[in-house]
Amino acid sequence: MRKFLLALAALVVAVASAAAGWFGVKAWKASQATGESPSTASPSAAATSGDTVDLTFRVSEVDASVEGLFEPPACGDTWTPSSDQANGVLPKVDASLRQVAGTDTVTVVPGYTTETAGLGFLASEGSIIVTRDDVVVTPGWGAEFVPEYYVATPGETTLTQSNVEFTGATLCDVADELNEIWEGFDWSTATEDEITAKQDETAAFNAEHASLTPGTYRVYQWSPIILGEPAAIARVLSEEGITGLAGLQYNAGYTALYDDPLVQEHCTDQLDAEGNLLSRNCDVPEDVLAEALERAVPVEYIADVPPAVAFSLAAEFTVE
Repeated sequence: MRKFLLALAALVVAVASAAAGWFGVKAWKASQATGESPSTASPSAAATSGDTVDLTFRVSEVDASVEGLFEPPACGDTWTPSSDQANGVLPKVDASLRQVAGTDTVTVVPGYTTETAGLGFLASEGSIIVTRDDVVVTPGWGAEFVPEYYVATPGETTLTQSNVEFTGATLCDVADELNEIWEGFDWSTATEDEITAKQDETAAFNAEHASLTPGTYRVYQWSPIILGEPAAIARVLSEEGITGLAGLQYNAGYTALYDDPLVQEHCTDQLDAEGNLLSRNCDVPEDVLAEALERAVPVEYIADVPPAVAFSLAAEFTVE
């Protein structure tokens, strides 16, 4: 299972135990000016040739193309990066601190900007790194690369719509203590009293960390910026309304891809007593999905540049 799906599975337990979640309120505050002047990535020649090439989208190949480009710093590392664009794209991030039911809660809003008109690219939904006094305290799920297709325009910020929330209880310098509470716990054999005891222990842990530890917090967004063939096929699919590319293996049943009998074979419907669809569960093998996603792609959509990693300026706030 991909790591981001494991993170989502872990979230279910966290929510059940009153721990803070992964997705937050989708809102945007003013982003900081970067002062950067990104370079541009030009499409290949033959911009109006009408030539096409058959391509498909494989998330495993996208992941492989960025492997080794950047190793996120570990919990406890001292880390102070420089903001840097890649392939004409600069991440931008906003972080706002507020109280939610008495708990310090930080909402992080990721996005991208460019100086290249109508630039389409693959990038992360919102990979973040959090430091306190320049020491890494990122939640364990904060560095995952989940690729999606975006189009950025000059002077504007394209939001990823995958906001992130964290609290003091989820930061990596204390999160192991929460994990220890539930480590080895068997829900299938636990009594109601045992479950209640664990939930009470978790609530006490969350209350202990309801206030963020004092210090200067900096939140960075980073991402590989991918053009080339993967972005070109993603553009064609986006024009058809097919998005959420990283999760299509499981979500294809809710897209036009479900019209393909090969995809249908790997989906199961849950119906109510009257035959109405309640849910559709899919697990489509990558080879089957790749066949369903193959398209003729105009060569002018393809920019011949390798993936590179970009870093935002820090969104900064101080806790006294």
